[in-house]
Formats: sequence, structure tokens, C-alpha cells
Amino acid sequence: MKSVIESLALCISVLALFACASGHHALFTGEPALVRKINAIEKRLEKAVSASPFLSMEVIGTVTYDNFQAPVRALTFNFHRDNGRKVLISAGVHGNEPAGVNCAVRLAESLAKYPEKYKNDVYDIIAVVNPWGWSYDIRYNRHGIDINRDFASFKSQEAKFIREFVKGKKYDLMIDLHEDPTAEGFYLYQYGHPDKATAKQVIAKIKMMGYPTEQNVSMIILKTKDGIIDAPMWGLWYMKLTRQLSIANFYRLNHSKNVFTLETPTRLPMEDRLKMQTIAVDMLLNGWLP
Repeated sequence: MKSVIESLALCISVLALFACASGHHALFTGEPALVRKINAIEKRLEKAVSASPFLSMEVIGTVTYDNFQAPVRALTFNFHRDNGRKVLISAGVHGNEPAGVNCAVRLAESLAKYPEKYKNDVYDIIAVVNPWGWSYDIRYNRHGIDINRDFASFKSQEAKFIREFVKGKKYDLMIDLHEDPTAEGFYLYQYGHPDKATAKQVIAKIKMMGYPTEQNVSMIILKTKDGIIDAPMWGLWYMKLTRQLSIANFYRLNHSKNVFTLETPTRLPMEDRLKMQTIAVDMLLNGWLP
């Protein structure tokens, strides 16, 4: 009996720590200094769409705060009219992680320029989930909500837009692009999948190109092991229960069996971070899709 009680106590302690893994910020007051203009991203996406008969774009919601308004756009690449493998790429849920946004936009531009390369896939790309945060280089939205912990509560307008866009959809692969200001190297999460072969190949390729991979990231009981964080399904369900669900957790629980989060270290130059993310996306496409 004592050992059972001790085990239960340990589980409760671990789960409590999980619930405290991340939090929100106080409401932002005043007007932060503008760092980036969202219309620069919009122009690049619009140019890609206008250059290709296989690309289209829709506004899935408009983020509206005092003195700020910006659309959240979803770009779709469809070469064979819905007969391809379905992929979703999202980025910019944290506004101070710009490499993922640039990677997503570059992918859109590549789809326009080299459609034959991607002819077997149907892509949805949401390049900037958090346009206010991206514009001001702030992790949170204007209300201080960490959108990447809001996919159970859906208090933010941004999370609601994503939920409605993917409602009823299933994907063969979903990738969320992130950055880590404290990491020394590249790493990735995979969620609720026992096979790490492709993830290991990604890490090996990153290393072969001379980039560092992270060994010391620790998310309570989840730690990097040679650049990979292997997140179990029970952890995802608990994060939902504690209303701390991330966008990738939400994807895995509802829309795909193959979900990854890519993390690049912001201490490295932008072009290096873009190369790492682009390589990883290409390898996941080749390694996971049927």
C-alpha cells in the first residue's frame, strides 16, 4: 500500500509540474516599438499566389486590437485537385521566433516556382499565427496570452482562427515551426509516435552540415535525447486536461498521427536557422508521408 501511495504522489507531483510548464503574460499596455511590418509578409505571399495557378490564399480571421489589425492568412497549394498527400505547415505562434515565418514564406515561394517538385502534396501554410506578436517581436499576443498554451481554452482569437480552419480536416503530416532563445542547437519534438528513425535522420543531417544539435533542453520530465524530444500521448492528454495545450499537441490529438515541432536556436544567424528548418521540413516530407 505504501508503494502505491508513493507512486501516486509522484505522479501527482509530475503532473503538477507539467501544468506549470509555461504561462501567460500580463496584458500589454501602451504601444510597443514596431519591429517588423506584417504587410511585407503579405506582399510576398500575394506575389507567390499571383505567380502560380496552383496556389490560392484566404483570410481565416482578422486579429483586431486597439490600434492594430491584421489578417491571418492560409495559403493552399493544390496541384492535383485534392488527390495529393495533405500537409500543414504553421509558424509564428510565438512572435519572437521569426525564422519559422521566413521558412514558411520561402516554402510558399518555392511552391510557386517549382510546382512539379511538390505535385504529390496538398499544402496548407499558415505563415503567421500571431501577427501582433510577430510585428512587435513579442512571444505573446496583445492580451498577454501565450497562444501556444491556448489550444484547450481557446481564449485567444488567434487560436480560434486555427481551430476553425482545421476543423474536420485530416493531414498526413503537420509541422509547427519554432525557435528557442536559450538553446545551443537545433532540436525537434515528435508526438505520440514510436518510430524515431526519420527524426534521427534529420538530426544526423543537421550535424553533417556542421550545425549544433541541442542536448540540454528539459521540459519537466521530457528531455532532448540526441536532439529529439519524444512526447508521449499521455502527456498531451494531460496538457489538454490542465488547459495548457500547444498548437502541435492540438494537431496530434485531433488532426494527424505525424506531427513535429522544429526548434532552431536564435543565437545563430537567420540564414543558418532557415537552412536547418528547410532541411528538416524536406526530410520529414520525404520520410513520413506514404
